[in-house]
Amino acid sequence: MRKKILAVIGTLLVLGAAGATASARTATPDVRLLGTYEPVLQFDPLERFQTTKVQSFVTDSALEQQTSDGWTVAAPNAGPGNLPATGTWRLNQTGCTPAAPLGGLDCYASAAATGAGGPTLYGHVVREDGDIVLQYWAFYYDDVYSYTYPASDFIWQAHEGDWEVVTVVLSGDEQPLYVGLSEHCLGERQDWADTNRVDDTHLVVHVAVGSHANYFTAGTHPIAVACIPPAAVAVLQANHLALPVDYAFGGGAVAGPPGSGGQVMPVDQITDDRPGWVQFPGSWGEQQYFHAPLPIGTVAFGTSPVGPAFHPEWRDPLGTLATWPLGSS
Repeated sequence: MRKKILAVIGTLLVLGAAGATASARTATPDVRLLGTYEPVLQFDPLERFQTTKVQSFVTDSALEQQTSDGWTVAAPNAGPGNLPATGTWRLNQTGCTPAAPLGGLDCYASAAATGAGGPTLYGHVVREDGDIVLQYWAFYYDDVYSYTYPASDFIWQAHEGDWEVVTVVLSGDEQPLYVGLSEHCLGERQDWADTNRVDDTHLVVHVAVGSHANYFTAGTHPIAVACIPPAAVAVLQANHLALPVDYAFGGGAVAGPPGSGGQVMPVDQITDDRPGWVQFPGSWGEQQYFHAPLPIGTVAFGTSPVGPAFHPEWRDPLGTLATWPLGSS
Protein backbone atom coordinates (compact mmCIF):
# COMPACT_ATOMS: atom_id res chain seq x y z
CA MET A 1 0.00 0.00 0.00
CA ARG A 2 2.82 2.40 0.90
CA LYS A 3 4.42 1.85 -2.51
CA LYS A 4 1.10 2.61 -4.25
CA ILE A 5 0.68 5.86 -2.30
CA LEU A 6 4.21 6.90 -3.15
CA ALA A 7 3.60 6.05 -6.80
CA VAL A 8 0.43 8.20 -6.86
CA ILE A 9 2.26 11.09 -5.21
CA GLY A 10 5.07 10.75 -7.72
CA THR A 11 2.61 10.81 -10.62
CA LEU A 12 0.90 13.93 -9.25
CA LEU A 13 4.24 15.67 -8.85
CA VAL A 14 5.20 14.83 -12.41
CA LEU A 15 1.84 16.04 -13.73
CA GLY A 16 2.13 19.23 -11.68
CA ALA A 17 5.61 19.91 -12.99
CA ALA A 18 4.47 19.24 -16.53
CA GLY A 19 1.55 21.64 -16.09
CA ALA A 20 3.82 24.34 -14.71
CA THR A 21 6.20 23.82 -17.62
CA ALA A 22 3.35 24.05 -20.11
CA SER A 23 2.09 27.24 -18.43
CA ALA A 24 5.57 28.75 -18.60
CA ARG A 25 5.79 27.82 -22.27
CA THR A 26 2.49 29.55 -23.08
CA ALA A 27 3.36 32.81 -21.26
CA THR A 28 4.42 35.43 -23.80
CA PRO A 29 7.91 36.88 -23.17
CA ASP A 30 7.88 40.43 -21.84
CA VAL A 31 9.71 41.85 -24.84
CA ARG A 32 7.10 40.39 -27.18
CA LEU A 33 4.23 41.77 -25.09
CA LEU A 34 5.84 45.20 -25.22
CA GLY A 35 6.07 44.96 -29.01
CA THR A 36 2.51 43.69 -29.40
CA TYR A 37 0.97 46.63 -27.54
CA GLU A 38 3.42 49.39 -28.45
CA PRO A 39 1.45 52.65 -28.85
CA VAL A 40 1.38 54.86 -31.92
CA LEU A 41 2.30 58.47 -31.10
CA GLN A 42 0.57 61.16 -33.16
CA PHE A 43 2.34 64.51 -32.79
CA ASP A 44 1.01 68.01 -33.34
CA PRO A 45 2.21 69.70 -36.58
CA LEU A 46 4.08 72.35 -34.55
CA GLU A 47 5.91 69.91 -32.25
CA ARG A 48 9.70 70.46 -32.23
CA PHE A 49 10.67 67.26 -30.38
CA GLN A 50 10.13 63.51 -30.58
CA THR A 51 10.87 60.75 -28.11
CA THR A 52 14.58 59.94 -28.01
CA LYS A 53 17.22 57.83 -26.34
CA VAL A 54 18.67 59.38 -23.21
CA GLN A 55 22.34 58.92 -24.13
CA SER A 56 22.86 62.12 -26.10
CA PHE A 57 20.99 64.24 -23.55
CA VAL A 58 23.11 62.86 -20.70
CA THR A 59 26.44 63.28 -22.48
CA ASP A 60 25.48 66.84 -23.51
CA SER A 61 24.84 67.69 -19.85
CA ALA A 62 26.96 68.65 -16.87
CA LEU A 63 26.41 66.39 -13.87
CA GLU A 64 25.90 68.71 -10.89
CA GLN A 65 25.70 67.95 -7.18
CA GLN A 66 23.91 70.08 -4.61
CA THR A 67 26.27 71.13 -1.83
CA SER A 68 26.26 73.78 0.89
CA ASP A 69 27.67 76.14 -1.76
CA GLY A 70 24.87 75.44 -4.24
CA TRP A 71 25.09 73.36 -7.41
CA THR A 72 28.66 72.21 -8.14
CA VAL A 73 29.80 70.58 -11.38
CA ALA A 74 31.02 67.03 -10.71
CA ALA A 75 31.48 66.07 -14.37
CA PRO A 76 31.26 68.50 -17.32
CA ASN A 77 30.03 65.71 -19.61
CA ALA A 78 28.17 62.96 -17.80
CA GLY A 79 27.99 59.36 -19.03
CA PRO A 80 24.71 57.43 -18.89
CA GLY A 81 26.53 54.41 -17.49
CA ASN A 82 28.23 56.41 -14.72
CA LEU A 83 25.39 58.32 -13.11
CA PRO A 84 25.31 58.14 -9.28
CA ALA A 85 22.57 56.17 -7.51
CA THR A 86 22.54 58.19 -4.26
CA GLY A 87 22.75 61.86 -3.31
CA THR A 88 21.18 65.06 -4.62
CA TRP A 89 22.05 65.58 -8.29
CA ARG A 90 20.84 67.10 -11.51
CA LEU A 91 21.76 67.03 -15.19
CA ASN A 92 22.20 70.50 -16.70
CA GLN A 93 22.15 70.79 -20.49
CA THR A 94 25.25 72.66 -21.63
CA GLY A 95 24.67 75.82 -23.65
CA CYS A 96 20.87 76.05 -23.18
CA THR A 97 18.67 77.38 -20.39
CA PRO A 98 14.88 77.29 -19.89
CA ALA A 99 15.13 80.83 -18.50
CA ALA A 100 15.74 82.18 -22.02
CA PRO A 101 12.91 83.73 -24.09
CA LEU A 102 10.23 81.13 -24.85
CA GLY A 103 12.03 78.70 -22.57
CA GLY A 104 15.05 78.41 -24.85
CA LEU A 105 12.96 76.41 -27.31
CA ASP A 106 15.18 77.00 -30.36
CA CYS A 107 18.34 76.06 -28.46
CA TYR A 108 16.93 72.78 -27.15
CA ALA A 109 15.37 71.91 -30.50
CA SER A 110 18.76 72.39 -32.16
CA ALA A 111 20.46 70.22 -29.53
CA ALA A 112 17.87 67.47 -29.95
CA ALA A 113 18.18 67.59 -33.74
CA THR A 114 21.93 66.95 -33.57
CA GLY A 115 21.68 64.29 -30.83
CA ALA A 116 21.91 60.61 -31.71
CA GLY A 117 19.30 57.94 -31.06
CA GLY A 118 16.10 58.63 -32.94
CA PRO A 119 12.55 57.91 -31.71
CA THR A 120 12.58 55.42 -28.82
CA LEU A 121 10.32 54.21 -26.02
CA TYR A 122 11.54 52.54 -22.83
CA GLY A 123 9.40 49.54 -21.91
CA HIS A 124 8.88 48.37 -18.33
CA VAL A 125 6.81 45.32 -17.32
CA VAL A 126 5.24 44.87 -13.88
CA ARG A 127 3.10 41.96 -12.61
CA GLU A 128 0.77 43.08 -9.85
CA ASP A 129 -2.42 41.61 -8.36
CA GLY A 130 -2.65 39.07 -11.17
CA ASP A 131 -2.45 41.73 -13.90
CA ILE A 132 0.36 42.52 -16.34
CA VAL A 133 1.29 46.21 -16.55
CA LEU A 134 3.08 47.37 -19.69
CA GLN A 135 4.65 50.82 -19.34
CA TYR A 136 6.04 52.81 -22.26
CA TRP A 137 8.23 55.64 -20.99
CA ALA A 138 8.98 58.50 -23.41
CA PHE A 139 11.86 60.92 -22.93
CA TYR A 140 12.00 64.35 -24.58
CA TYR A 141 14.89 66.85 -24.56
CA ASP A 142 12.74 69.70 -23.39
CA ASP A 143 9.28 70.81 -22.28
CA VAL A 144 8.10 74.26 -23.35
CA TYR A 145 4.39 74.81 -22.86
CA SER A 146 3.01 77.98 -24.46
CA TYR A 147 -0.34 79.50 -23.52
CA THR A 148 -0.82 80.48 -27.15
CA TYR A 149 -0.93 78.39 -30.31
CA PRO A 150 1.39 78.85 -32.16
CA ALA A 151 3.87 79.34 -29.33
CA SER A 152 4.78 82.87 -28.27
CA ASP A 153 6.68 84.62 -25.48
CA PHE A 154 3.42 85.79 -23.85
CA ILE A 155 2.92 83.13 -21.12
CA TRP A 156 4.89 79.88 -20.94
CA GLN A 157 6.34 77.23 -18.66
CA ALA A 158 9.57 75.38 -19.42
CA HIS A 159 12.00 72.81 -18.06
CA GLU A 160 14.81 70.66 -19.42
CA GLY A 161 14.08 66.99 -19.89
CA ASP A 162 10.60 65.50 -19.94
CA TRP A 163 9.36 62.01 -18.99
CA GLU A 164 5.88 60.80 -19.99
CA VAL A 165 4.31 57.34 -19.84
CA VAL A 166 1.64 55.30 -21.62
CA THR A 167 0.39 52.29 -19.64
CA VAL A 168 -1.47 49.25 -20.98
CA VAL A 169 -2.92 46.88 -18.36
CA LEU A 170 -3.48 43.24 -19.32
CA SER A 171 -5.24 40.46 -17.42
CA GLY A 172 -3.23 37.49 -16.22
CA ASP A 173 -4.19 35.65 -19.41
CA GLU A 174 -2.83 38.59 -21.45
CA GLN A 175 -6.10 40.21 -22.50
CA PRO A 176 -6.05 44.06 -22.61
CA LEU A 177 -8.23 45.64 -19.94
CA TYR A 178 -7.58 49.39 -19.85
CA VAL A 179 -4.93 52.05 -20.48
CA GLY A 180 -3.56 55.12 -18.73
CA LEU A 181 -2.00 58.25 -20.22
CA SER A 182 0.19 60.71 -18.29
CA GLU A 183 -0.89 64.36 -18.43
CA HIS A 184 1.13 66.93 -16.48
CA CYS A 185 0.91 65.98 -12.76
CA LEU A 186 -2.02 63.56 -13.28
CA GLY A 187 -3.40 61.40 -16.09
CA GLU A 188 -6.47 59.75 -17.60
CA ARG A 189 -7.74 56.18 -17.91
CA GLN A 190 -9.89 54.51 -20.53
CA ASP A 191 -11.24 51.01 -21.10
CA TRP A 192 -9.37 49.22 -23.86
CA ALA A 193 -12.59 48.63 -25.82
CA ASP A 194 -13.19 52.40 -26.06
CA THR A 195 -9.77 53.34 -27.44
CA ASN A 196 -8.69 54.16 -30.99
CA ARG A 197 -6.12 51.63 -32.23
CA VAL A 198 -4.02 50.62 -35.24
CA ASP A 199 -4.14 46.91 -36.16
CA ASP A 200 -6.31 46.39 -33.06
CA THR A 201 -3.40 46.22 -30.56
CA HIS A 202 -1.57 49.55 -30.97
CA LEU A 203 -3.22 52.40 -29.04
CA VAL A 204 -3.23 55.78 -30.81
CA VAL A 205 -1.94 58.51 -28.48
CA HIS A 206 -2.21 62.22 -29.35
CA VAL A 207 0.78 64.12 -27.93
CA ALA A 208 0.21 67.75 -26.94
CA VAL A 209 2.62 70.25 -28.46
CA GLY A 210 5.30 71.46 -26.05
CA SER A 211 4.03 69.79 -22.87
CA HIS A 212 3.99 66.27 -24.38
CA ALA A 213 0.94 65.38 -22.31
CA ASN A 214 -0.84 62.35 -23.77
CA TYR A 215 -4.49 62.29 -24.89
CA PHE A 216 -6.95 59.81 -26.35
CA THR A 217 -8.25 62.24 -28.97
CA ALA A 218 -7.02 65.13 -31.09
CA GLY A 219 -7.96 68.74 -30.34
CA THR A 220 -7.72 71.05 -27.33
CA HIS A 221 -7.79 69.63 -23.81
CA PRO A 222 -8.25 71.38 -20.44
CA ILE A 223 -5.32 71.09 -18.05
CA ALA A 224 -6.16 70.07 -14.48
CA VAL A 225 -5.99 73.17 -12.28
CA ALA A 226 -3.95 71.21 -9.72
CA CYS A 227 -1.17 70.96 -12.32
CA ILE A 228 -1.04 74.69 -13.12
CA PRO A 229 1.36 76.94 -11.13
CA PRO A 230 -0.68 79.17 -8.78
CA ALA A 231 1.15 82.21 -10.15
CA ALA A 232 -0.11 81.36 -13.63
CA VAL A 233 -3.69 80.98 -12.41
CA ALA A 234 -3.46 84.34 -10.63
CA VAL A 235 -2.12 86.12 -13.74
CA LEU A 236 -4.83 84.69 -15.97
CA GLN A 237 -7.63 85.52 -13.55
CA ALA A 238 -6.32 89.07 -13.03
CA ASN A 239 -6.36 89.61 -16.80
CA HIS A 240 -9.70 87.85 -17.35
CA LEU A 241 -8.05 85.17 -19.47
CA ALA A 242 -9.16 81.57 -19.76
CA LEU A 243 -7.25 78.80 -18.01
CA PRO A 244 -4.63 77.14 -20.25
CA VAL A 245 -5.37 74.16 -22.47
CA ASP A 246 -3.19 71.63 -24.25
CA TYR A 247 -3.07 71.62 -28.04
CA ALA A 248 -2.87 68.22 -29.72
CA PHE A 249 -3.96 68.62 -33.31
CA GLY A 250 -3.43 65.80 -35.79
CA GLY A 251 -1.34 66.00 -38.93
CA GLY A 252 2.16 66.05 -37.46
CA ALA A 253 4.76 63.32 -37.30
CA VAL A 254 3.78 59.76 -36.40
CA ALA A 255 6.01 57.26 -34.56
CA GLY A 256 5.24 53.69 -33.62
CA PRO A 257 5.77 50.03 -34.48
CA PRO A 258 6.52 48.87 -38.02
CA GLY A 259 3.52 49.29 -40.31
CA SER A 260 1.84 51.97 -38.19
CA GLY A 261 2.19 54.64 -40.87
CA GLY A 262 5.09 56.64 -39.44
CA GLN A 263 8.66 56.44 -38.29
CA VAL A 264 9.57 53.15 -36.62
CA MET A 265 10.05 53.65 -32.86
CA PRO A 266 11.88 50.77 -31.11
CA VAL A 267 11.02 49.77 -27.54
CA ASP A 268 14.06 49.26 -25.27
CA GLN A 269 13.21 47.24 -22.17
CA ILE A 270 14.32 48.59 -18.79
CA THR A 271 14.07 47.07 -15.31
CA ASP A 272 14.34 48.29 -11.73
CA ASP A 273 18.12 48.53 -11.97
CA ARG A 274 19.10 48.18 -15.64
CA PRO A 275 20.46 50.13 -17.41
CA GLY A 276 22.32 51.97 -14.67
CA TRP A 277 20.72 55.37 -15.38
CA VAL A 278 17.34 54.01 -14.20
CA GLN A 279 18.51 54.38 -10.58
CA PHE A 280 19.79 57.96 -11.04
CA PRO A 281 17.89 59.87 -8.30
CA GLY A 282 18.49 63.36 -9.65
CA SER A 283 16.44 65.62 -11.90
CA TRP A 284 16.84 65.46 -15.67
CA GLY A 285 17.55 69.16 -16.11
CA GLU A 286 18.03 72.39 -14.21
CA GLN A 287 15.32 74.54 -12.64
CA GLN A 288 11.84 74.93 -14.05
CA TYR A 289 10.64 78.40 -15.09
CA PHE A 290 7.37 80.24 -15.53
CA HIS A 291 7.02 83.40 -17.63
CA ALA A 292 4.27 86.00 -17.77
CA PRO A 293 4.11 89.70 -18.68
CA LEU A 294 5.56 92.19 -16.19
CA PRO A 295 5.52 92.56 -13.27
CA ILE A 296 5.84 88.73 -13.17
CA GLY A 297 8.61 88.26 -15.73
CA THR A 298 10.53 84.94 -15.74
CA VAL A 299 10.64 83.21 -12.36
CA ALA A 300 12.05 79.86 -11.18
CA PHE A 301 9.69 77.37 -9.55
CA GLY A 302 10.71 73.81 -8.84
CA THR A 303 13.00 71.46 -10.72
CA SER A 304 13.00 69.37 -13.85
CA PRO A 305 11.42 65.89 -13.55
CA VAL A 306 13.04 62.81 -12.06
CA GLY A 307 13.48 59.57 -13.99
CA PRO A 308 10.87 56.80 -14.40
CA ALA A 309 11.80 54.75 -11.31
CA PHE A 310 10.99 57.72 -9.06
CA HIS A 311 7.49 58.36 -10.42
CA PRO A 312 4.37 57.02 -8.65
CA GLU A 313 3.38 55.23 -11.86
CA TRP A 314 6.50 53.07 -11.50
CA ARG A 315 6.33 52.50 -7.73
CA ASP A 316 2.56 51.76 -7.60
CA PRO A 317 1.22 51.46 -11.16
CA LEU A 318 -2.26 50.09 -10.49
CA GLY A 319 -2.82 52.25 -7.42
CA THR A 320 -1.76 55.39 -9.29
CA LEU A 321 -3.92 54.64 -12.34
CA ALA A 322 -6.91 54.08 -10.02
CA THR A 323 -6.70 57.76 -8.96
CA TRP A 324 -6.89 59.04 -12.54
CA PRO A 325 -10.28 60.01 -14.00
CA LEU A 326 -11.80 58.27 -17.00
CA GLY A 327 -11.07 60.10 -20.24
CA SER A 328 -13.42 60.70 -23.15
CA SER A 329 -13.40 58.34 -26.10
